[in-house]
Amino acid sequence: MRVRGNSLVSNEAIAESDISVRMHSRFAEKNAVGKLAASLIKDGDHLLIEAGSTLSLFANHLKEKKDLSVATTSPLIAESLVRHSRACSVELIGGRLAAHTTALHGEETMARIRDLEVDWTILSPTSMCIHKGACYFHKVDAETSLLMQRSAKKTMMLSDSSKLGVPSRYTAQTMQGVDVFITDNNGELGFAEIEHHLKKARVFHAISEDADSEDFILLNS
Repeated sequence: MRVRGNSLVSNEAIAESDISVRMHSRFAEKNAVGKLAASLIKDGDHLLIEAGSTLSLFANHLKEKKDLSVATTSPLIAESLVRHSRACSVELIGGRLAAHTTALHGEETMARIRDLEVDWTILSPTSMCIHKGACYFHKVDAETSLLMQRSAKKTMMLSDSSKLGVPSRYTAQTMQGVDVFITDNNGELGFAEIEHHLKKARVFHAISEDADSEDFILLNS
């Protein structure tokens, strides 16, 4: 165990909680990160988005964009975009769905990702480890993340500050690194611990605000 601020942080990798829990945990921070990330997306961009609570909130802020083309492994994100963004082309990448994740995976998934060429891959790893960088608890998620990064011109990584410096099991840190890294403004100590993994990246710190009821539209979709 180690201390960060007033919190104890385990040195053992711990699996993420269920998506229904994560969608409400640290909502203001994740929403701020997602909103800032969406502001960097231009009309007409082609996006590849993995599954996750922060990425679901990011997708919620894409509804004002025009002529986006989105491919995703997340049924939740695909459904929300189809419902709430009329000017967006959405592809739900096929595959299998396992109990441990909300993302589709498997050889069908990997084959389709290999065929894609997108402007941005948008990721949110399980954690940003001190020694290994972007990490996932499950091997299949790390492998999918690595392939997604290879399919994109640029990679954007979103991570609320509770993930900074926390250990996990399988690395998805590539040699070329990420182009944009966005976290919230509450993790100065944790960010300092993982900053060496972000030499190439433009780093943004989103300022979290009080949750607005309108931001919960995706949770009930």
